[in-house]
Amino acid sequence: MVQINRTQKKIRRFFSQVRYAEKRRTLKWKLRKKSKKETARRVKFQREYNAKLPPVTLIAPKNFSLVENANAVLKYFSDAEKKLKFGQVVFLDISKVTRMTPDTVALMAASINSKEFHHASNVTGNAPEALAPNALFIESGFYDHVITPGFFTIGAENMMHRGMDTKVLGTVVKKASIIGTEHVFGNAKPLDPLYNTLVECMSNTHSHADLTGLGKCNWWLFVYSDPKEKITSYTFIDLGVGIFESAVVKGPVQKFMKKTPFFDNMILADELLAGRLKSRSKKDTALRGKGIPQINEDANNTIFRSFYILANDVKIDLKTKKKERLQYPLNGTLLHWELQNV
Repeated sequence: MVQINRTQKKIRRFFSQVRYAEKRRTLKWKLRKKSKKETARRVKFQREYNAKLPPVTLIAPKNFSLVENANAVLKYFSDAEKKLKFGQVVFLDISKVTRMTPDTVALMAASINSKEFHHASNVTGNAPEALAPNALFIESGFYDHVITPGFFTIGAENMMHRGMDTKVLGTVVKKASIIGTEHVFGNAKPLDPLYNTLVECMSNTHSHADLTGLGKCNWWLFVYSDPKEKITSYTFIDLGVGIFESAVVKGPVQKFMKKTPFFDNMILADELLAGRLKSRSKKDTALRGKGIPQINEDANNTIFRSFYILANDVKIDLKTKKKERLQYPLNGTLLHWELQNV
C-alpha cells in the first residue's frame, strides 16, 4: 500500500512538471515574467535613488498614545512604512510628544525591528523633550533593541522582551508577573488572572502568525511600572497577520466576502470574544489554553484598570466591550492592560 502511494505521488509529480514546462513555453507566461523583471528593476533603481536623498522627517502626534489616539498613531507608522518600502531614509521625530504611553513604545520597538516595516531601509529618530514621556522612553529598554551611540539604563521595575520561540517561556512569565505584583501590591504573591493572561498571550501568538512564516514567532512583551503610581502596564504585541486576518469564517457567504475588501471585521469581534472564531493555523490544536475568550473573562477582574485589544482594523475595550473600527490597520495583534491595587 505504501509503495502504491509513493508511485502515485511520483506520477502526479511527473505530470505536474510536464504541465509547468508547457506553461513556461507560452507567450503569456514569457510576457508576465518579462514584466515582473522590469518592475523589479524599476523598484530597485527607485530604492537606490531614494536612499541617497536626505532623510524624510515625520513628526509624531503630540498625543503619542496608541490606546488613546489609535488612528493618529497608526497613520504615523503607516506613513513611515510606505516611505521605507521605497528605500527612503526616515527620521522619526518624537521630540514634541507631550503624551506617550507604554503601548506605543512597544509598537515602535517591534516595528523598527521588523523587516516588514523597515524593508532594509534606514530608520533614525530622537527622544521626547518633555520630562514624563522622555523618562518612559529612556527607561523602557527601547535602546537595548536598536543601534545607538549612547548608554541608557533600563528601569529596575521595567522589562522589554523579544520572543522568538514557539514555547511559552515560564521564566519570562514569572519575571513579568513579579515585576507587576511587587510594584502594585508590594509582594511577589502570584495572581492567577495576570499569570494566565500572559500565558494565553504567548500561546496564541502562533495562532495569528502568517502561514508563510512572515510573522511567525516574533512577539514582544513590555512591562512598565509607573514611578508615580501603583500601576504596572503590560503590552504584548505580535506582528503576525492579526487575529481577524488569520480567522476562519463559516458559511459560503462569509467565506466569499472575507476575500473581498468589503468584508467588515467588526462583525467578527463578538465571535472572537465568545470563542466561536477559529484560526486557520493547524498549531491551534496543540494549544493548552482557551485563548482570547479566557483573556476576555479575566479582563473583567478588578485588578485590571484597563484592558485593550487592537488587531487589524479593530480596537476592543475589554472592560466596557466597546468596539471601534480603525481607519489605519495594525498588521498584527496588540494587547495592553494595566494592573492596579483595589
